[in-house]
Amino acid sequence: MVCARFRQDWFADGGGACKEQRSTGGGTENRLETGCGDVWGTPAFSSPQPPHSNPRGRPRAPSSHTEQEPGPPPQRTRRRPPGQPLPLAAPAAISGPTELPRRHFPRRRRQQQQQQQQHRGRRSVAGPRGPAPRRRLPPRPPRCLHPPRCCCCRLLLLLLQPPAAAMAMRQTPLTCSGHTRPVVDLAFSGVTPYGYFLISACKDGKPMLRQGDTGDWIGTFLGHKGAVWGATLNKDATKAATAAADFTAKVWDAVSGDELITLAHKHIVKSVDFTQDSNYLLTGGQDKLLRIYDLSKPEAEPDVVSGHTSGIKKALWSSDDKQILSADDKTVRLWDRSTMTEVKALNVAMSVSSMEYVPEGQILVITYGKTIAFHSAETLEQIKSFEAPATINSASLHPEKECLVAGGEDFKLYKYDYNTGEELESYKGHFGPIHCVRFSPDGELYASGSEDGTLRLWQTTVGKTYGLWKCVVPEEENAEAAKARTSLPGTAEEEIELGWISKVYVNQPAVVRHAEQIQKWRTVKGNWQAAWLLKAVTCIDLTTLSGDDTPSNVHRMCFKAKHPIREDLLKAMDMHDKGITVAAVCVYPARVADAVNSLKAAGCNIPVASVAAGFPSGQTPLETKLAEIKLAVQYGAREIDIVISRSLVLSGQWESLYEEIRQCREACGEAHMKTILATGELGSLANVYKASMIAMMAGSDFIKTSTGKEVENATLPVGVVMMRAIKEFYWQTGNKVGFKPAGGIRTAKEAITWLMLVKDELGVEWLKPELFRLGASSLLEDIEKQIFHHVTGSYALQHDLAMA
Repeated sequence: MVCARFRQDWFADGGGACKEQRSTGGGTENRLETGCGDVWGTPAFSSPQPPHSNPRGRPRAPSSHTEQEPGPPPQRTRRRPPGQPLPLAAPAAISGPTELPRRHFPRRRRQQQQQQQQHRGRRSVAGPRGPAPRRRLPPRPPRCLHPPRCCCCRLLLLLLQPPAAAMAMRQTPLTCSGHTRPVVDLAFSGVTPYGYFLISACKDGKPMLRQGDTGDWIGTFLGHKGAVWGATLNKDATKAATAAADFTAKVWDAVSGDELITLAHKHIVKSVDFTQDSNYLLTGGQDKLLRIYDLSKPEAEPDVVSGHTSGIKKALWSSDDKQILSADDKTVRLWDRSTMTEVKALNVAMSVSSMEYVPEGQILVITYGKTIAFHSAETLEQIKSFEAPATINSASLHPEKECLVAGGEDFKLYKYDYNTGEELESYKGHFGPIHCVRFSPDGELYASGSEDGTLRLWQTTVGKTYGLWKCVVPEEENAEAAKARTSLPGTAEEEIELGWISKVYVNQPAVVRHAEQIQKWRTVKGNWQAAWLLKAVTCIDLTTLSGDDTPSNVHRMCFKAKHPIREDLLKAMDMHDKGITVAAVCVYPARVADAVNSLKAAGCNIPVASVAAGFPSGQTPLETKLAEIKLAVQYGAREIDIVISRSLVLSGQWESLYEEIRQCREACGEAHMKTILATGELGSLANVYKASMIAMMAGSDFIKTSTGKEVENATLPVGVVMMRAIKEFYWQTGNKVGFKPAGGIRTAKEAITWLMLVKDELGVEWLKPELFRLGASSLLEDIEKQIFHHVTGSYALQHDLAMA
C-alpha cells in the first residue's frame, strides 16, 4: 500500500535509498521531500557514509569501517595475496604492518613493580637494620627458542584462533545519514505487503520515512517549526504522527506525504501513539496532560487525562487499546481508558529514560540510570531487571523475547540474553550517545539513533543474508560451491537470467541526489593527492580516436604511454623505479598494427585496445561487427571495446542483445572484451542497469559507459548504477567484472572522484587496471600538470611537459 503508491504515483521510479545523503529543502512548507536515495529492484548493497562527507559540518572521530577524518582516503586492511602488487600510493596510505606487533603486559609488569616496592619497604625479621628479604619471582613460562612463527607456534596460534567462518562474521551496520541534529526517537510500522517502514524523529525538525529492512530514504516530512521529539507509524504504514517542540502534533499521509491534521497543544509535545485501528491518537508532553484525539473528528476537543506531576516523556496504548501507559520523571502510571482514571503507579529510583510496550506477553520495558527493567504491562509488577555498565537511554526487546538491545551514554550498543541476562556482545558504531533503539517487527534487525545525527541498522543474526546484507563466501574456499551455483558467463551452459532484470526499477532523483553528494566530497591534498593521481595514471586507457589519426601521432602516443610522467618528477617522489605506465592504448582497428609496432619498438608490454563492432553508432550488421573484431585481434589487439546496438535496449529485446554480445565475446577469442553501453542514448537509468547485467551475463570482461562521441558521456549517476550492477552480479555469480568510465573525464579532480567512487562502491580490490580503467585522451596532461605543481610548487608552462 505505501510502497506501491510511493513508487508509482509519488515519484514514479520507486522508493529511495539513502546511506550518505543529507535532507535538503527548507522553510515551513507542508510537503514531503523526495529523491534522496537509491533503491534497486534486485537486491543491492549499501556502502557506508563517504569518507570525506560530513552532514553535520564538523570533524568526527575515525572509525574502523564507516567514517574517517578528512585527509588520506580510507584503505581497507586486508591480507594481500602472495605476489599481488600493492596499490600505487604512498606507503603509509596503502599498507599497514606486515607482522603482528609485539604484545606488552602492563598489568603484569605493574603488579611486579608493586610487589618489589612492597618488599623494599619491609624490614627483616633479624632486626630493624637488616636487609629486606629478597623475593624470588615465579619463573616465566618457557619461550619458544625457534625462529618466529615456527611450526609449533603456528600450531598454537591455530588452536587458539576461532574458526575462519567465525572470524569473518563481523557486525557491519548500515549507516543512514540525512539528519543534521541528534536523532531522538524511532518507530517501525507493522509488516505490510510491501515490507515494513521506519520513521525517525530528530531535533532538526524534519522527520524522515525509510524502508525498514534497508534504510532506503523515502521522504522527509516538512512542516514543523521546532525539534521533533516523537514519531510513530500506524500498523499498515499509511499514516504517520509526529510530536514537536512547536507545541503541535501532526498527522501525515505516509503515502503522499501530505499533512492531514495539526493538533495544537499548550506546551512541547513529547510522545504520540496510534490505536491499532488508527482512529485515535494519544499525545503527551510538558503540560503534564494526556490527550486522546478522535481523528475522524479533528475539530472536536480531545479527551484529557490529568494526574502526572511532571512533564510526560512517553505515552503508549496497551492491552488492545483498553489501557494507557505513561511515564514522567520517576513515575510510570497505568490508566484505564474507559474511566480515564489511574489504575496503578510505579515509582523508580531515577528518571525514566525510555519505555517500550511489547504486546506479545504484555511486557513493559523501562530504562532508568543503568537499569533495564521488565514489568507486566497489566499490573506493573516487576518480572526481572538487568544492570548495564553505563547509563542506558533506550532498550528494546526482541519480538520472540530471545534477546534485548540497549544503548546509552558510552556510545555503545549492548546485546543481552533475555532469559539469563548474559551479555552476548557489545560494540561501538556511533560517534555520540545513543538515544533510541528499536527492533524491527520481524526481529531480523534493530535500529539505533544517536547524538551524531545518524541512524544505523544492525543485524540480529550476523552473517545472515537479509535486506542489503549479503553473506558472500570467499572464492578460494568455495570454488566448487560457486561453480555449482552458476556457470561461467559466455559458456554454452550459461543461459540468460531475465529474472534478474524483469522487475528492475531505479529511483532517478535518488541517484542524482547521491551523485550530487559525491561531488561535494572534500578532495585529498598533498602527498595523498599525488599518490591517487599516480594510481589514476596506471588505470588510464590512453586514447586517440580521431579521423585524422596517422602512424606518427599513434607512435607519439605510445611513447607517452610508456613515459606518462616526466622522469625527474617521479624521482622527486621516489617513484621512478615503480614501472608506472598507462594501462593500455586505444585506437581504431586500422591503427592497431601501428600501435603494436611502436610499443614493441619501445620495449614495453602495454596492451593495445581497439574499438570495434560498428563504433561509435553500432548501426552495422552483426556479420560486419564480428569481422571487424576478428581483424582487430588478428592485427594484435589484446583488448576489444565493442559497442552495443542501442535499438535493442530501447525496444526491450534483451535476448537479442545477449546473443549479439555473446557472439562478439566468441569473436574476441583470448582478447579481453569491454562492452560500451553508450549510456547517454539508453533513455533511462533502469535501461542502463539492465544493459549492464545483460552484458555481464554474456561474458563481458568490462562494462564501459560511453564512446566519447555522444552528447552525454560518463556521469556519476550512471557510474553509480553500473557499479551497483557489477556488485550484484558479483554477489550472484562470484565473478568480478571491470568498470570503465569514458568520455568527458578531463581533469585530475574528476579522475580522483571516480577513483573514490569506485573504492566506496566496489572496494579497494577494484582499484587496479585489471578491474578499473579510465578512458581519456586529455586527462593525462592535466594529471601531469598537477604532479608538476606538487613537486615544484609552480604550475607547468606549455613547453614544460611533453605532448600526449
